[in-house]
Amino acid sequence: MASGFVDLLTVGAVGTIAFGVGVIVLFNISSTMPKDPIVAKALCFLELPYESDEGSCFKTRLKQGLSEMERVYEQQKQQREQEFQQKERELDATIQKRTEELAALDQRRQTLEGEKAQITQARSELEGQIKKLEEIERASTSFNLFSEKSWKRGLKVTTGIEYKSFVQSQDWTKSWCYVQFDMDNGVRAQLDLGRHFPDGSVSAATVNSSVLEAGNFTASEVEEARALCAFPASGS
Repeated sequence: MASGFVDLLTVGAVGTIAFGVGVIVLFNISSTMPKDPIVAKALCFLELPYESDEGSCFKTRLKQGLSEMERVYEQQKQQREQEFQQKERELDATIQKRTEELAALDQRRQTLEGEKAQITQARSELEGQIKKLEEIERASTSFNLFSEKSWKRGLKVTTGIEYKSFVQSQDWTKSWCYVQFDMDNGVRAQLDLGRHFPDGSVSAATVNSSVLEAGNFTASEVEEARALCAFPASGS
């Protein structure tokens, strides 16, 4: 038992001495080997200080940090520029759309103004025509139109229609019908056949017996002649 315990203490002492020697060796290496660039970079990467550093490791790490910051900054800058360009394109498209809409509205306004001017001109012309018609109406007088239908013995049944004016050529005031004939003595005589008015009233002419005798007409012949009268329809 005592011999084993002594051996254990011996092994422990040897291990402690070996560890101390190793630390001394590593320290000496770290103090003397950095003259080799590869070793210096490795120690700088492991953040182990060494005697001949003279700030080069700090400068190297600072340079690396600045390079990384510059890379990140450029990346963010490009991203921001792309976003700005996208927004700029969207804004340009919106402006273009609004410009086209305003141009269309302005074109529509000009069209409406042109149509308004045409309507105003047409209205003015129409008012002028109405005034001229009113002047013609005031200056015009009534007129008569006659139509004839052949009867017997070379005689004709004549219908006369009186109209208000040339402007109101469809409005008639009265109509009458008659037959003219020559008596034996050569005198011109007239057989009245009646009168009509726009309201539908009729005035039947009283046939004088002397006229019937002068024209050698019978009552039936008078009715036959009346049937040939071209009276206008009432209300037209």
